[in-house]
Amino acid sequence: MQLKKIKINGFRCYESLELCFDQRINVFSGANGAGKTSVLEAIYFLSTGKSFRSKRNKNLINHLFDELTVFSEYEDIDNNVNKVGVNLNKALKKTSKLNAKKIKTQSVIAHALPVVSIDPDSYLFLDKPPQYRRSFLDWLVFHVKPKYLSVWSRVSRCQKQLNHLYREKRYKELKEWELLYVKYGEQLSEMRREVFVQLEELIHKKINEIIPELSSLELFFYQGWAKENTLTEQLEKDRTKNLMYGNLSNGVHKMDIKNTINQNIAHENLSRGQKKLVSIFYYLSYIELLSSQLKTNPILCLDDMDAELDNHKTQILCDFLQTCDNQVFISTVEPGKLMNVLNNTCLFHVEHNQINRVK
Repeated sequence: MQLKKIKINGFRCYESLELCFDQRINVFSGANGAGKTSVLEAIYFLSTGKSFRSKRNKNLINHLFDELTVFSEYEDIDNNVNKVGVNLNKALKKTSKLNAKKIKTQSVIAHALPVVSIDPDSYLFLDKPPQYRRSFLDWLVFHVKPKYLSVWSRVSRCQKQLNHLYREKRYKELKEWELLYVKYGEQLSEMRREVFVQLEELIHKKINEIIPELSSLELFFYQGWAKENTLTEQLEKDRTKNLMYGNLSNGVHKMDIKNTINQNIAHENLSRGQKKLVSIFYYLSYIELLSSQLKTNPILCLDDMDAELDNHKTQILCDFLQTCDNQVFISTVEPGKLMNVLNNTCLFHVEHNQINRVK
């Protein structure tokens, strides 16, 4: 999987931009605010239909424009060149095309052109609330479990209906919807658990090889309710509380990946540097698992990759990038540190929303 060309119109600080790529590793250097992150953001948006640094897509549209367009040509695993484009207007109407054919759901493009982003926020993986880690795992499950999206949609619908019934105290209809919630909730939880087990194995392998002093780190899959109860039993136990507060208090929406070190909460006992390194291992293992399961290599976008990382941790990350088969896009304010250890790398300089190829 390799991005060959990207055209950007009305996206963030760029009125118009066209770039071609002939290397696997591409570094964008420049001062903060120069526009380098926006290029990575556009690549991520092309795949996912959203930004990795803003929840409001409307903010992506350049203030001089009524809409934005991101278009690219990429080469798939069979060496076929494909064309994909996404248009978004200020009314938040989005139009996506793959090889000139309109696509109804963004998930089609996300599967065809998978992109993973790692940004400074990602280094706070252990400190983030459960929703962050839940989204992290669900995005991986989405890619490797074909039925995930269908099951997740059914669970979401059941949960919404149950919350409505709890609020309205409509007892007679509860049993039917609780049965449906259990049916699909258990399927969703099992898919999550299966992917987590594979991810956990890869993370432990990296820890044992690179930072054995953290070998006592343990990862736990918390399904969202007490492990000694079935989901049916949990709903029965919580029914009075659910009716009182008008929503589900426990369920698949509370799933989390918990981390402990020597039986203590990891994020409260590890140093800042150790937490960053563990966070990196989560994402490297994520990428490794995604690549093996999809039989393709997702594109990687690493924003401010070396920010707040010492030389040792930067070297660990660069070693992975040198040996993996993924195409990589990196932004940095200090290109020298990376260019000294990365081979066969294309360097772009970004200044005042202008991009020039240096190497």
